[in-house]
Amino acid sequence: VQTFFGADGDQATKTVVDMSCATGLFTRRLAKSGQYDRVIGCDYSDSMLKEARRRIQADPELSSSSATSLDLVRCDVGDIPMVSESVDALHAGAAMHCWPDLDAALGEIHRVLKPGGKFFASTFLAEYFRNVAALGDSSDINQMAFQYFESTDVLRDMVVKAGFEESKVEIEILGAACAIIRAEK
Repeated sequence: VQTFFGADGDQATKTVVDMSCATGLFTRRLAKSGQYDRVIGCDYSDSMLKEARRRIQADPELSSSSATSLDLVRCDVGDIPMVSESVDALHAGAAMHCWPDLDAALGEIHRVLKPGGKFFASTFLAEYFRNVAALGDSSDINQMAFQYFESTDVLRDMVVKAGFEESKVEIEILGAACAIIRAEK
C-alpha cells in the first residue's frame, strides 16, 4: 500500500484516507509510517470507530506529538463528507464486498481523489465465498457479503464506470480469490 502511495516526482502524498477502517489496523500503520501529513480513518460503524480510537490511544507510537495528524470520521462510503479533489490516496482493505452501493461508493472515491490520486483496495472474488460456504454448514453465499465479484473484469468495469481511466486500473489476484485493485485518477 505505502509503496503504491509513494511520491511520484514532485507530487508528495500528504492526505491518505483509510476507508472502512474497522479497528484501524491500516490507519495506524499509515500514521506510524511518518510518510503522510494527515491520515483519516473512516467507517460506517460507531463501534468499529470506538475500537479504532481505543487502539490508537493505547499505541505509544501514536502520541499527540506525532508529525502525522490522525483523525477518525464516521461516514458512508457512498456519501463521503470531504471536498472534491482533496485526498491524495485512499485505501480500502477487504471492504468493497461489504459496501451496499458500489456505484455510489466508487463514484465518491473518484470524486474526493485529487488528479493523480491513488486508490488501493483489496476484496474477494465470489469463488472465495463459495469455498468458505463449502467448509461450513451453509452453501448460501448471499448471507456472507453484499457484493460478489465473479471476475477481475467485473471489478475493472466498476472502477472504470466510476471515472477511472482503464489504462490506469490494475487488478491482481493473490492466491485463489483475493483481488488487489490499484487505480490512479
